Amino acid sequence: MNTPRNIVAFVGQNENNILRQFSLEFMSFLDPLQFKTHVINLMDKNWLTQLEPLVSEGIFMAWSHAGIGAGLGNETEILWDKLKVPFVSVLADPPCWCVKNHFLRSRYVANAYIFPEWLSVQNRFVKSPQLSTTIPHLGITPNPKRDYIPWRDRPQRMVLVKSGGNPELRRKNWNSFPKRWRKILEEACDIAVKLPTGDITDIFVDACIRHDLSPEHRVEIFYTLMFEADMYVREYRMNVLVRALLDLPVNIYGRGWDHLAPLATKAKFYGPVDAEHLSSVYASSQFLLNTSPNVGSTAHERVGQGLDSRCVVVSDQNTFSRENLSNIPTFYGFDTPDPTLKEQLYTLYHTQRDYTNETQIGVDYIAHNFDCSKFMYSLLDIANEIRLAGQLETFVPSQMLYR
Repeated sequence: MNTPRNIVAFVGQNENNILRQFSLEFMSFLDPLQFKTHVINLMDKNWLTQLEPLVSEGIFMAWSHAGIGAGLGNETEILWDKLKVPFVSVLADPPCWCVKNHFLRSRYVANAYIFPEWLSVQNRFVKSPQLSTTIPHLGITPNPKRDYIPWRDRPQRMVLVKSGGNPELRRKNWNSFPKRWRKILEEACDIAVKLPTGDITDIFVDACIRHDLSPEHRVEIFYTLMFEADMYVREYRMNVLVRALLDLPVNIYGRGWDHLAPLATKAKFYGPVDAEHLSSVYASSQFLLNTSPNVGSTAHERVGQGLDSRCVVVSDQNTFSRENLSNIPTFYGFDTPDPTLKEQLYTLYHTQRDYTNETQIGVDYIAHNFDCSKFMYSLLDIANEIRLAGQLETFVPSQMLYR
């Protein structure tokens, strides 16, 4: 029997075909293997008509980001189990954001985590019967416009592209929570924001334990509070950064900054940038600013995109950046609890140093360590594991299959 040659990516957005283009760019790195790649938008009312001929012809692998399409099927059976087609769900967000995307009673849908921290949450708390693993090779799609303008001639000096949020408003909203829930959140978050960027799971769980909240019963409470803690700490850190920028002529793109924009003396706030134009924004910027999610195991994608785009990336440090990026001259790491952050950013903005030639070091690092072909090959490896595991079911009693 011939091996199917179709690979299908699922997207769920209906504006500007951005996710479609993004998926096609990633799958283009499989061209040497001569797969036939397809993108199906589940917002298209004709998506099933597009899928049916591919099913008839045979699908080697389906995949998506954030669980889009993973749960297709009916109340009794997941589509991918029925077809015996491996589906790899690439997950970058913590399980507490949408737990149902991390728990499917499926033997053909795998959870593939970008960050080991979220696999740990899966193993400790979600405990889905699915194959759950990390993706060993992360990918950054090369910016085709990075060489258009040399670093020294780029028109935007310092740029932040990030949706905002108001941590003070979020904390105020906790007043509607029961007293014990508030105490858990306040204790965990007050500890986390004083530390460098990294995993806050144990900090949150310890607060739950102190207040006798079980992670195994009424789990909707546990995950709701985990989500609030995760978002608060992220919003707190990004607000620390933006407050330190208000007196510099920095361009800040993204919604959610209405609470800080009136305080700016020189910083300029703009609406969100369509993802289709992000490569142009990066390629016209000298310093690209960033804050990361609550992880320490690897770099946030914007760090990789910035280095690849020949920017000097200015981002909060984590364990990964300290161990791997400290020798890259176009990466500048800071800690949000550092009281000198504002002075550091002022010095960077006014530096006379020309990084033009040094930007190649960042480009080379990303090409070597965040190769998109290795990322896609990792997905193929996971798909092969699923396919081979299906052949082992005859050796396992049926009552054990979903344990």
